[in-house]
This record gives sequence, structure tokens and C-alpha cells, in this order.
Amino acid sequence: MVSRRLPQLSAAGWIVVAVTVIFGGLVLWLQIGVLTSAATLAIGARGMQTSLTSAVNQIKAGDFSIAQSDISQATAAGHTVNSSAYGPHMALLARLPGLSTAIANWRQLANATGGITDATGKLVALYGDLMGKNGGHKIFSNGTIDINRLKQVPPRVAAIDVGIRQVIADLQQINTSGPAAGVLSRLQTKALQTAHPVQSAITSLQRIAPYLPDALGANGPKRYLIAIDNQAEMRASGGAPLTLVMVELNNGRITIPIKGQTSTQLFPPLNAKVTWWGPGGNPFFAANPRYAAMVVTNTHPAMTISGQEMAGAWAGGKYPAVDGVISMDLTAIGAMLNAVGPVQSPAYGAVTGDRLGQILLIDAYQTYGQNDAAARQIANQALVNAVLNKLLSGNQVVTAAQAVVRTAPGRHFQAWMRSQPLESLAVSSGAGGQVLDPPTGDWSAAYTQNGNQSKVDVFQQRNVVVNVQLAADGSAHVIQQMNVTNATPASRPALGPLGKIGYGTSWLKAAYLMYVPNAATNYIADYPVGFLIRPFTNHRQYGNGFVDDGYGQKLVRVVGWTPPGGQSAISVSYDLPAGTFTSGTGLHYALQALPQSIWNPATLTVRVTPPAGWAPTDQSGMSVVGGVAQLSAVQNQTVNVAIDFHRGSQ
Repeated sequence: MVSRRLPQLSAAGWIVVAVTVIFGGLVLWLQIGVLTSAATLAIGARGMQTSLTSAVNQIKAGDFSIAQSDISQATAAGHTVNSSAYGPHMALLARLPGLSTAIANWRQLANATGGITDATGKLVALYGDLMGKNGGHKIFSNGTIDINRLKQVPPRVAAIDVGIRQVIADLQQINTSGPAAGVLSRLQTKALQTAHPVQSAITSLQRIAPYLPDALGANGPKRYLIAIDNQAEMRASGGAPLTLVMVELNNGRITIPIKGQTSTQLFPPLNAKVTWWGPGGNPFFAANPRYAAMVVTNTHPAMTISGQEMAGAWAGGKYPAVDGVISMDLTAIGAMLNAVGPVQSPAYGAVTGDRLGQILLIDAYQTYGQNDAAARQIANQALVNAVLNKLLSGNQVVTAAQAVVRTAPGRHFQAWMRSQPLESLAVSSGAGGQVLDPPTGDWSAAYTQNGNQSKVDVFQQRNVVVNVQLAADGSAHVIQQMNVTNATPASRPALGPLGKIGYGTSWLKAAYLMYVPNAATNYIADYPVGFLIRPFTNHRQYGNGFVDDGYGQKLVRVVGWTPPGGQSAISVSYDLPAGTFTSGTGLHYALQALPQSIWNPATLTVRVTPPAGWAPTDQSGMSVVGGVAQLSAVQNQTVNVAIDFHRGSQ
């Protein structure tokens, strides 16, 4: 075997080797450090986004303990994000030309995410303080709201708002160009997506907090009328207000001085008519002063008008003037009971939110006949009293309120306020019951209104079908058809003691109210034989039975009878002008469809036929048959439909 000796290196050579090894190790160390930091940043940012989003959602849902847990997890994730920006390797990289800016932006991103966590944590802490979850007193206890604690809310919210705004500003200033641009840009976007819901929640609280002390009686008594709407007998803006409760708040103390059944206890002997002044533009009343029963005051589709009518009629009954009207139906109250727990009723036993509608809208009318109306009303009032007692004697009023407010998109909870700032808040939050044509596109707003006191609207099944023929110039011919089925069970008698009138009958006499967009021309209503257009008198007419609804919008009213098991179809057709649905080089059909708070939500079906040579652009949930695009939705909230069309085959 021949042995070979390794070449001898000079001292200079060994130095070169040593430097190379050290430099290579340094580079490897830096690479590993940067990769580890990047992974740590990504993992921490993802954890923060998930936890903070959940925390905001849990605040809205009323679950403080889960929100607290989310904040703890977000804080831990924030520490992870922060650690990714520091360490010896990051300190060294920060000194290198070309990398210093990237590292500075990295650290700015880490600090900003910590600011988001801090702001959200303070929001959760504020909520906990108000609920008495942090060891202090609850803001509501034993029928009293702590006004002094409520007055502390606005400055705390303002401070949180300043912090989150600064965080967002810092995030927007981060320079995401240069080294690590892709990572920084993605994480900047995620951080902003996390911050905006937090800011939105704070902004909403900031808008209402300054007005709450006065609204709750800090500067003198405030009175609010709560109308409990019966969805078995519908009006356009909600169910018939068959139960009324006046709530008085004086320096935070809540009392209920007046409550009862509308028709017999509050306006005897039976829906006695009263006199009041209402909004002049409301076409459902021919003139001022009004002279009618309280139970027909919410006939206008918009709560912004019906709320004023209800307040006026209440005062017309010689009751104290109110500062606002709150409309709640059994969908809203059922949601509240599901949140706070059942109540006991002498007549109905344990009543849960899931059973409430079946009990009051269906079973009660079968258990108590027409001749037992007084007994039914006593049983129902006892149930209402049990619900009120549960709320005022317990500590769950905020939880209950949150559950009720979540039903506002379907108009099951609505409010009209005499105070303009509070009314603006109600409208902007979606609880104001507005009925307004959107500034662009098409519009569907269809309502039914019971006209024979029957209680069959709880069985109503409704489908609104919108058929659209688009033209290449962006104009359209539209036919909206409201199909209403009186799906009263065959087991119920067709006629009651009063024939087709009263809650013992299964027949339905209804007014069908339909709007057309403000820009519509050639509008006309179509309806079955035996139906007729019931005109509005003493108000601005548009022709063909259409009237100004008080907001300069075109409304028509068609009236007719529908037997049990029968269906009625009422439609409006109209044209929309050229350019309505143009978008760049394509066509863009857009429709806003408003809900009515019926017990069984309506379904909406939209079918759009494009002009020759055009085809719908594919989107999720859409079907295309013979070139016609179709979308469907449940109308338990405002539904916005958008369909794009392009030239050529699909």
C-alpha cells in the first residue's frame, strides 16, 4: 500500500480555511435563523388572526369566557410573532446594507400585531367589566342599569379606538418592497384583515356609547313602547302588534308601568279607535288626524314610518308619550329564550325558544276557540309576564339583548327612535326597518298584509320569482311575481264562527304590496280574477294603481281572497333604462331584495336571460339552463344578487 501525505498548508492557507469554515457556518446559522424566524412569524400570525377573530365573534355572541381564552391564545401567539423579529441573527442582519430596512419593517409588523392584540384585549376586558365578569358589579342587576359605570364606557372606548387606529396606520406604512417582500406583504394583509373587524366593533360601540346614559334615563325618565308582533296575522312592517309593553327608565331603574293585550286590555272594548297625527306622506292613511285602531298602525312597509304611527296611536289612547318604539316578534323572543333559558307558564308548561312559535301562533288558537279569546289572552299575557320577570329579576339582559339584535337582519327586531342620533344608529345598524330603493340596479320589495283577522299567516309559504330579460345596451324588462300559498293544514276547519272572518277561519284575505324601482317605466300590476287594486286616496298617484309611498317610491296594493290550500300569484312588470346594467365591456345585473318578517322566510328565485351573443360568467351557486342564469336564496335577510355576463359562448 502506498501512503500519501496530505499537502502541507502554509499558515496563510490555514487562515483562509478557517475563515471559510467560519463564514460558511455563519451563513448557515443566518439561513437557519431567518428560516426559523419566518416560520415563527407565519405560525404566530396565523394563530393571532384565528384567536382575535374568534374573540370579536365571541363578544358579539355574548360568551365572555371563550373570548378571554381567545385573548390568552392571541397573546401567546403575539409573543411568538414578536420573538421572530429579534435575536442575535436578526440583530446582525439589521446591520447589513440592503437588509436593515426589511428587518425594521419586520419589527414594525411584529409590534403592530401586538397592538391589535392589546386593543382586542381591552375590548374584551371592557365587555367583562360591563358584565361583571372581572370581579366587579354587573352593569345590570335587579332591574337597574348602573348609569355611573355606563358613563365610563365612552372614554374607554375612545382610548381603544385611538390605539387600533394607530396600529392600522403603522401597518399601512410598512414598506413591503425589497428582501422578504412576499412574506411581509402577505402578513401585512393578514394583520389588516385581523385589525379591521376589531376596529369595526369598536367604532359601533363608540357611536352608540355616548347616547346610552341619556337613552336609559340619566337625565330624566325615558319611555319606550315594545310591540310584540304576532306573525300569524301579518302587517307589512311586521306582525300585528297584539301585545304592548311600555318600559320606563329613570336613572337606570327599569319599570314596566303599562302592559297588556292590545285589543281588550289596552284599547277596550275591542280595538277601540283613537285619534292621532302621523307622517303626512303615509298613503295607508288618507288624512290627518288619523282615526283608527292601534292594531293597524304598522301597515306601512317601512318601520321608519310605522314606528311614528304606533307612537302616535299610543299617545292617542291617552297613554304617556314614548321616546321610541321597539318591534319584536316571536322569532326574536324565541332567540332570546334560547339564549337565557326557558320560562314556566301555567297554561303551556315549560316554554323554550324553539317551542314558543308553535305554542302561541298555532296551538293557542286551536286550544282556545273564538269564544275563548279572553282565556287565550290571559294565558298569553301570563307567558309574557314570565318572560319579563325572568329578564328583570336576573342578570342576563345583555345576553338576551344580543340574541334579539341578531334577528334584526330578518326584521324580527326593529326600532324607531324619536331622538335623531339614535334613529340614525338604528337605521345604519340595520335595525331601523328602512324600505328604500338602492341607488343602482334592480329592486325587489314585496309584502303581504292580513285583512280578515285570520291567523293563517304562520302557515304562509312564499316564493318571489324575478324574471329578467337583459338587452345589450344594459336595459331590461323585468317581471316580479309573488307566489303565496295558504298552506293551512287540512285538519283545521275552513270556516270559523264568523265565516271567512276572524281567527277561527282558514281563509286568507290579504293585501299584496309590491314596489318597482324608482327608475322603472311602463310599470303595471297583474293579478288573479276576482282580485282588485285597492287605491290609495289623497296621495300622489303615478298611474296604474301605483302611489307615492311617502319617500317618492312607487307602490301598488292588490287585494284578494285565498282559500285554504290555495295559491295566489301577483306580479309587477316594468322596464329599466339603457345603461342600468352595463359594466365596462360587459353586463352586470344587480338586485337588492328586502325581507318581510313572516314566520316561514320567503324564498327568492332570480332568472336572468342575456341578449343574443352573451353568456353568464360562472359563479358559485348559479345554474345555467339554455343560457339563462338562475340563483336562489332564502330571504331571512336582505339578499343581494349579482350576475355578470360576457360576449360569446359560456
